Amino acid sequence: MKSKINEIKPGIKLFLDVLGRFIYIISSSLIIIFAGGGLAFLDKPIGVIYLILWISWWTITFIGRQRGKETEYNKGQKILVTFSGFISVPFLVIIPSLEYFYFDWPIPRDGFLSWVGLVLFVSGILMQSIAMWQLRGSYTVRIGIQPEQHLAKTGLYRLIRHPGHLSYIISIIGIGLSLSSLLTLIFVVFIVYFILWRIKGEEEMLLAEFGDEYRTYINRAKRLIALAI
Repeated sequence: MKSKINEIKPGIKLFLDVLGRFIYIISSSLIIIFAGGGLAFLDKPIGVIYLILWISWWTITFIGRQRGKETEYNKGQKILVTFSGFISVPFLVIIPSLEYFYFDWPIPRDGFLSWVGLVLFVSGILMQSIAMWQLRGSYTVRIGIQPEQHLAKTGLYRLIRHPGHLSYIISIIGIGLSLSSLLTLIFVVFIVYFILWRIKGEEEMLLAEFGDEYRTYINRAKRLIALAI
């Protein structure tokens, strides 16, 4: 009897996890719609495509990014990661839709920049999807080296060391431009600072774990932008 219970538990846990994420996607989608003016938000091509991209991003993230195990490397980042996640909800989910519906300045609505934003949003999602696929189960929320993990140096990682972080920046810029949200674009400054701080911790870990192999890799691949940083 005990063994049967233990066999059921992982299945129940998976079901609850999937259910929770499904509820999160539905509730967040409704928040975007209502903050953007209700059904009127879905009457506009920008609104419909924007919502589809958000749902796609959430789904891909839930599937491709693992939580990871708690490690010594992650302990120093827990508070700021939690804080950034907390303030990201209003700035990325609520505020863009509110600005889009209630203001028509200083960035024009439904214009050329909005379509540029959607393209950037798509590009960010695709880049993150590729980065997740190339790292497989090593793409985690918590900083740490997974069992039998190897240093990724091919594909996107051949040119830049942190394509996942770059994809996040691109996506957020896309979100801000898509719905002409000035506050979200300003929020990008905080995001860049947070990501650079997180990268510092990740690279200290990778140097400690991979040593000379990572030092050589640093000299070959740029941190975020292939031609600059």
